Amino acid sequence: MTKSIENLVSFPINAQNSTFFGALSSILLYRNGYTEDTPFYCGKHQRSCVRCGGCADEPFLNKHHLKIYQYLITITGCAYFWTDKEIGNPYDKPYIADDFSETALDRLSLSLYASGYHYESMNKHTEASILFDRIKQSIEKKQPVLIKLGGGDVWAVITGYHDDKNLPYLMKYRHSPQLNKDWYDKLRNIVFITDKYDSTISLTESLNHMVHHLSTGSRDKLEQKVFQKLETELDGKKLGLWLNKLNGHAIEIRWHASECYRNTLIPMLDNNKCKDFLIKASDLHLHFHDQAWKIWALLGVSPKTNYGLPHNVAELLDNSSTRAELKSLFQELFTIDRQVSELLQECLSLL
Repeated sequence: MTKSIENLVSFPINAQNSTFFGALSSILLYRNGYTEDTPFYCGKHQRSCVRCGGCADEPFLNKHHLKIYQYLITITGCAYFWTDKEIGNPYDKPYIADDFSETALDRLSLSLYASGYHYESMNKHTEASILFDRIKQSIEKKQPVLIKLGGGDVWAVITGYHDDKNLPYLMKYRHSPQLNKDWYDKLRNIVFITDKYDSTISLTESLNHMVHHLSTGSRDKLEQKVFQKLETELDGKKLGLWLNKLNGHAIEIRWHASECYRNTLIPMLDNNKCKDFLIKASDLHLHFHDQAWKIWALLGVSPKTNYGLPHNVAELLDNSSTRAELKSLFQELFTIDRQVSELLQECLSLL
């Protein structure tokens, strides 16, 4: 016998950074009952969307899906990383407001707390037959299950099961659900999202958490390391690989943060001065995104290179003026993060 949850949407469009947030946002889109008829707040025009055509009449469901992704990646602080050293971790640390996790190992618990859901996390310490029975119970309650496979960034959604084969259906990144025979062998974490909280995280708590992530000492150390490498690293290819990794990770997620301020956080506020602070923060991180494209151009990186380095990157970085321009651009990006942190703190002071 096969049992499946219908109408589950695969991972959000324009979100390539994290399969964890992609899978979780797909589950929450379904659990919160979003449809094409659910109104969408347009951050660009600061009003409910009237389908003006400015975004080519993109379906509301796609917008809501990306909005959930952007909210979670931002309020957990992951939108402010330059590199995520914890990709591959099951993120099984509980969120405690007074115990700041710089690496955001608590992103699972914080995301679900912010979304208003209780959950239970399990792993291979529980037998496969018991886990499979629990999967069946969740599917019968129309509750999709979050699962992590292997050591990399492979998170998926369990959308159903085949009783005769004792196998779950897994929806992976941008793929339709398929039976997966290796689910238990590769299991790292399985998350059963259950009942709703009576209340969720406050905006004040979210902003405090975001400010923490924008103000860690490790950011200053990384900034100095970037400058030092640009001045002393003789191996252009090695330098290019490192800079491209930093820039490629940050460019997308700062754009998500910018969108989150306008689309999600501003509608939570009644204070117009706070709204102005968030609009300025959004503009700054949108400018961050634009300046990061200039870094890509100096590295010879573009859609034509599939965002990888060109073969002549060492030659490009052998130019002292190119290195000086890269240093200036990276300095601007780190400064933008500090400016955004100050704006968020100003907003907090008024709440």
